[in-house]
Amino acid sequence: MQRDRAFRVSSEHSSETGWKAWHRWGEPVAAILNLTYTIGYMNAASWSFLVAALGSTLYLVICWQRQMLAEAFLWLYYIGMACVGMVAVEDAWPDPLPVASWQEHVLSIVCALFLWGMATMILKRKGRAWRPGLDAFTTVGSLLATFWMLQFVHANWLYWMVVNSAAIVLYSSRKMTWTVGLFVLYTLLAIEGWFDFFP
Repeated sequence: MQRDRAFRVSSEHSSETGWKAWHRWGEPVAAILNLTYTIGYMNAASWSFLVAALGSTLYLVICWQRQMLAEAFLWLYYIGMACVGMVAVEDAWPDPLPVASWQEHVLSIVCALFLWGMATMILKRKGRAWRPGLDAFTTVGSLLATFWMLQFVHANWLYWMVVNSAAIVLYSSRKMTWTVGLFVLYTLLAIEGWFDFFP
């Protein structure tokens, strides 16, 4: 019995050591790819969605292995949305950009708050999720911001300011330094995207 338990602990430790080793290079590569995507998006580059799919695939595996379950789901969603983005800009980038009404924004925020509550409860019941409330907030908030981003609505940058700031706290708690740096840059880029300081 004790021997079996010791074997399981040893196996888990070995497995954890294994993924931590590849995270040392996987995390910075994923961060660079996702930063490249954001800059490409801001410059209306159609190739940016392919880069997003590659970076999101790396983060999907990393977050799953670190038991950030909602974030793992989020990166899976990003992969799907990157594919949608590739199709959406196949002919040309929308010009002029569409504008959503305030009623549409209010409705989307109310739906997101409801989903946040539901997701938090589900993650708490799972028992394995890290910081379930914050994990769920960044995930649902990112789903909402990505929806508006793929509608090419300029106000998507306001959502990203809030979500990226929360993500900094979440990833800091998991000591994912490269990803914290990525989301700091994301927050600054969201501010630039909204105010357009450098047209």
